[in-house]
Amino acid sequence: MKKIKRCNLKLITYILILSIVIMLFLTGYSIGKSIMQINIKSQAQIAKPILEVVSNSNLEITDTIEEGECSFTVRNYNVKGEITETDLQYIVTVKDTISEKLKKTVIYELYKNGQKIELQNQATKMMRLTNKIKQEDKYSLKVKYDKQASTEMTDILGKIQVQVHSEQSNT
Repeated sequence: MKKIKRCNLKLITYILILSIVIMLFLTGYSIGKSIMQINIKSQAQIAKPILEVVSNSNLEITDTIEEGECSFTVRNYNVKGEITETDLQYIVTVKDTISEKLKKTVIYELYKNGQKIELQNQATKMMRLTNKIKQEDKYSLKVKYDKQASTEMTDILGKIQVQVHSEQSNT
């Protein structure tokens, strides 16, 4: 009797395993590994950013000439009239090589299209140039030397440089 139960148990186990295997084949389930490869080819053209800074002025500040003005223009087109293909944003920064103890004697004022712009750490906030129309921003940097602001009696030897850093706008 025990032998018959064992044979029946083995038979039931074989039938159960066989039916599971047959079900797996019929349902399309595969235990094998599948590798899929997709190749996508595309051609894209990179937008051509155009930002030109035009300046033709030099200024010299001395003990007798205490004020000076430097003019420059930032525009979104080139001399050929081509407008930038993307919106740009830029920052104007005033850098100098004046010694730290004499920095209080030099005052910078920056004007954009005739309106004064506040400088924070000698830099402007982010400005914007659009790619829809030709745009030109005229800047004027006024530099004043205040010899009463320092007790030092030395010449200010240094260079003042205007830098324009631009990048493509996010929007």
